[in-house]
Amino acid sequence: MVRRAALIAVAVAVAAVAFAKKKVGASSASTKQPLAIHLRGIDLVHRLILIEVDGMSKAPPSNYFTMTDDRGHHYIAQTIHCDPPFPSGTRACELEIPAGYERHPLQALELHKGGLHGRPILVEPKEVKAAWVAAEAAHAPPTSESATGTAPTAATATTTRDGGVLDSGVSPTDAGR
Repeated sequence: MVRRAALIAVAVAVAAVAFAKKKVGASSASTKQPLAIHLRGIDLVHRLILIEVDGMSKAPPSNYFTMTDDRGHHYIAQTIHCDPPFPSGTRACELEIPAGYERHPLQALELHKGGLHGRPILVEPKEVKAAWVAAEAAHAPPTSESATGTAPTAATATTTRDGGVLDSGVSPTDAGR
Protein backbone atom coordinates (compact mmCIF):
# COMPACT_ATOMS: atom_id res chain seq x y z
CA MET A 1 0.00 0.00 0.00
CA VAL A 2 2.80 2.41 0.84
CA ARG A 3 4.43 1.64 -2.46
CA ARG A 4 1.24 2.43 -4.32
CA ALA A 5 0.89 5.80 -2.54
CA ALA A 6 4.49 6.66 -3.41
CA LEU A 7 3.83 5.95 -7.10
CA ILE A 8 0.70 8.13 -7.04
CA ALA A 9 2.64 10.96 -5.39
CA VAL A 10 5.37 10.75 -8.03
CA ALA A 11 2.78 10.75 -10.85
CA VAL A 12 1.07 13.82 -9.36
CA ALA A 13 4.44 15.60 -9.05
CA VAL A 14 5.33 14.84 -12.69
CA ALA A 15 1.91 16.04 -13.84
CA ALA A 16 2.28 19.26 -11.81
CA VAL A 17 5.70 19.96 -13.37
CA ALA A 18 4.36 19.29 -16.89
CA PHE A 19 1.36 21.55 -16.27
CA ALA A 20 3.65 24.32 -14.97
CA LYS A 21 5.86 24.08 -18.09
CA LYS A 22 2.80 24.38 -20.34
CA LYS A 23 1.73 27.53 -18.52
CA VAL A 24 5.20 29.09 -18.89
CA GLY A 25 5.20 28.22 -22.62
CA ALA A 26 1.72 29.71 -23.05
CA SER A 27 2.72 33.00 -21.42
CA SER A 28 5.82 33.32 -23.63
CA ALA A 29 3.68 32.62 -26.72
CA SER A 30 1.39 35.51 -25.83
CA THR A 31 4.39 37.92 -25.92
CA LYS A 32 5.42 36.67 -29.36
CA GLN A 33 5.23 39.29 -32.09
CA PRO A 34 2.24 38.84 -34.47
CA LEU A 35 2.90 38.01 -38.11
CA ALA A 36 2.93 41.19 -40.24
CA ILE A 37 4.53 42.53 -43.42
CA HIS A 38 5.32 46.13 -44.37
CA LEU A 39 6.49 47.47 -47.74
CA ARG A 40 9.33 49.96 -47.31
CA GLY A 41 10.30 50.67 -50.91
CA ILE A 42 10.69 49.50 -54.48
CA ASP A 43 13.84 49.78 -56.59
CA LEU A 44 12.81 49.48 -60.25
CA VAL A 45 16.38 49.72 -61.59
CA HIS A 46 17.53 46.67 -59.62
CA ARG A 47 14.05 45.04 -59.58
CA LEU A 48 13.89 44.83 -55.78
CA ILE A 49 11.07 45.17 -53.28
CA LEU A 50 12.20 46.14 -49.78
CA ILE A 51 10.01 44.75 -47.01
CA GLU A 52 9.98 44.16 -43.25
CA VAL A 53 8.55 40.93 -41.84
CA ASP A 54 7.46 40.65 -38.20
CA GLY A 55 6.78 37.50 -36.20
CA MET A 56 8.83 34.89 -38.11
CA SER A 57 11.62 32.99 -36.38
CA LYS A 58 13.49 32.42 -39.65
CA ALA A 59 13.52 33.99 -43.10
CA PRO A 60 10.59 32.89 -45.28
CA PRO A 61 11.32 31.29 -48.67
CA SER A 62 10.82 33.42 -51.78
CA ASN A 63 7.85 31.40 -53.02
CA TYR A 64 5.83 32.38 -49.92
CA PHE A 65 5.48 35.89 -51.39
CA THR A 66 2.90 36.59 -54.10
CA MET A 67 2.74 39.84 -56.04
CA THR A 68 -0.07 41.01 -58.30
CA ASP A 69 0.37 43.64 -61.01
CA ASP A 70 -2.15 46.00 -62.63
CA ARG A 71 -3.03 43.36 -65.25
CA GLY A 72 -4.08 40.91 -62.54
CA HIS A 73 -1.05 38.67 -63.14
CA HIS A 74 0.17 36.86 -60.02
CA TYR A 75 3.84 36.02 -59.66
CA ILE A 76 6.26 35.01 -56.93
CA ALA A 77 9.56 36.57 -55.92
CA GLN A 78 12.49 35.27 -57.92
CA THR A 79 14.91 35.38 -54.96
CA ILE A 80 14.95 36.68 -51.41
CA HIS A 81 17.68 38.01 -49.16
CA CYS A 82 16.92 38.69 -45.49
CA ASP A 83 19.09 40.36 -42.88
CA PRO A 84 19.33 38.92 -39.37
CA PRO A 85 16.38 39.99 -37.23
CA PHE A 86 16.49 43.18 -35.17
CA PRO A 87 16.12 42.78 -31.38
CA SER A 88 12.41 43.54 -31.85
CA GLY A 89 12.08 40.46 -34.08
CA THR A 90 11.54 42.45 -37.29
CA ARG A 91 13.51 41.17 -40.25
CA ALA A 92 14.39 43.32 -43.32
CA CYS A 93 14.23 41.47 -46.64
CA GLU A 94 14.73 42.20 -50.34
CA LEU A 95 12.53 40.40 -52.87
CA GLU A 96 13.66 40.22 -56.49
CA ILE A 97 10.99 41.01 -59.08
CA PRO A 98 11.20 38.63 -62.08
CA ALA A 99 12.46 40.25 -65.29
CA GLY A 100 9.72 42.08 -67.20
CA TYR A 101 7.32 42.46 -64.29
CA GLU A 102 8.93 45.72 -63.16
CA ARG A 103 7.23 47.43 -66.14
CA HIS A 104 3.75 46.91 -64.70
CA PRO A 105 2.60 48.69 -61.52
CA LEU A 106 2.39 46.53 -58.44
CA GLN A 107 -1.13 46.33 -57.00
CA ALA A 108 -0.79 43.81 -54.16
CA LEU A 109 1.88 42.02 -52.13
CA GLU A 110 1.14 39.16 -49.75
CA LEU A 111 3.01 36.68 -47.60
CA HIS A 112 1.48 33.21 -47.24
CA LYS A 113 1.86 31.84 -43.73
CA GLY A 114 3.18 28.29 -43.79
CA GLY A 115 3.15 27.85 -47.57
CA LEU A 116 1.58 28.99 -50.80
CA HIS A 117 -1.86 27.72 -49.76
CA GLY A 118 -1.58 29.15 -46.24
CA ARG A 119 -3.37 32.18 -44.84
CA PRO A 120 -2.19 35.32 -46.70
CA ILE A 121 -0.88 38.35 -44.81
CA LEU A 122 -1.51 41.38 -47.04
CA VAL A 123 0.40 44.64 -47.33
CA GLU A 124 -1.93 47.64 -47.06
CA PRO A 125 -2.93 48.78 -50.60
CA LYS A 126 -2.02 52.39 -49.77
CA GLU A 127 1.54 51.25 -48.84
CA VAL A 128 1.84 49.47 -52.20
CA LYS A 129 0.52 52.47 -54.16
CA ALA A 130 2.78 54.96 -52.34
CA ALA A 131 5.87 52.79 -52.80
CA TRP A 132 5.18 52.31 -56.53
CA VAL A 133 4.62 56.05 -57.11
CA ALA A 134 7.86 56.85 -55.26
CA ALA A 135 9.73 54.20 -57.29
CA GLU A 136 8.48 55.60 -60.59
CA ALA A 137 9.41 59.13 -59.51
CA ALA A 138 12.93 57.99 -58.59
CA HIS A 139 13.26 56.07 -61.86
CA ALA A 140 11.96 58.88 -64.12
CA PRO A 141 14.61 60.86 -66.02
CA PRO A 142 15.10 64.42 -64.74
CA THR A 143 13.30 67.16 -66.64
CA SER A 144 14.50 70.72 -67.18
CA GLU A 145 11.96 71.83 -64.59
CA SER A 146 13.25 69.47 -61.92
CA ALA A 147 16.91 70.22 -62.73
CA THR A 148 16.60 73.97 -62.20
CA GLY A 149 13.82 73.88 -59.65
CA THR A 150 11.77 76.42 -61.60
CA ALA A 151 9.27 76.16 -64.38
CA PRO A 152 10.33 77.54 -67.79
CA THR A 153 9.04 81.00 -68.51
CA ALA A 154 7.55 82.22 -71.80
CA ALA A 155 10.80 84.04 -72.63
CA THR A 156 12.94 80.91 -72.25
CA ALA A 157 10.38 78.78 -74.04
CA THR A 158 10.44 81.02 -77.15
CA THR A 159 14.24 81.29 -77.24
CA THR A 160 14.66 77.51 -77.20
CA ARG A 161 14.27 76.46 -80.83
CA ASP A 162 16.29 73.29 -80.97
CA GLY A 163 13.89 71.22 -78.84
CA GLY A 164 16.74 69.83 -76.76
CA VAL A 165 19.05 68.99 -79.70
CA LEU A 166 22.70 69.98 -79.37
CA ASP A 167 23.67 73.30 -80.95
CA SER A 168 25.52 72.90 -84.24
CA GLY A 169 27.24 76.27 -83.88
CA VAL A 170 25.46 77.78 -86.91
CA SER A 171 23.12 80.65 -86.17
CA PRO A 172 19.62 80.56 -87.68
CA THR A 173 20.45 83.58 -89.90
CA ASP A 174 23.55 81.91 -91.30
CA ALA A 175 21.69 78.94 -92.77
CA GLY A 176 23.10 79.55 -96.24
CA ARG A 177 26.78 79.38 -95.29
